[in-house]
Amino acid sequence: MTKPVTYFTQTDQIDRLVERFGSQLDSLDHTEKLALRATLTYYLFHIEVAELGEYTLEHAADETLQGYSEKEESNIREAIAILFGIAEDEVEGLIEALTAQIRWGNTRKILTRHS
Repeated sequence: MTKPVTYFTQTDQIDRLVERFGSQLDSLDHTEKLALRATLTYYLFHIEVAELGEYTLEHAADETLQGYSEKEESNIREAIAILFGIAEDEVEGLIEALTAQIRWGNTRKILTRHS
C-alpha cells in the first residue's frame, strides 16, 4: 500500500484534489495517473527550460493530452483545474506521490515488451 498524497505534499489545492479523487487518488485509473504525471512533468520542464512566456498547467495538458477523447481526459482536466496556482515544489511532491502510486499502488500494471 502506498502513502497518501498528503504524505508527499499538502496545500489547499492538494487537499481539494484528495477530497475529489481520494487520499491516494483512487478515483484515477493507471492511465489517468500516468497522464497527470506526464502533464505535471511537461509543465515543470517548460517553465524551467523553455521561454514560452506565461505557461500554465492548462497549456501543458493541451499538449500532453492531444489525441485523447474528451471523456478520457475529463478527470485530468478536472485535476488540473483544481491544481491552478500550485507552486513548483508542490508539483514535484505530487509527481513523487503519483510515481509511488503508479509503481507500487493498486493500479500498477505489468508492462510487457513486444519482440
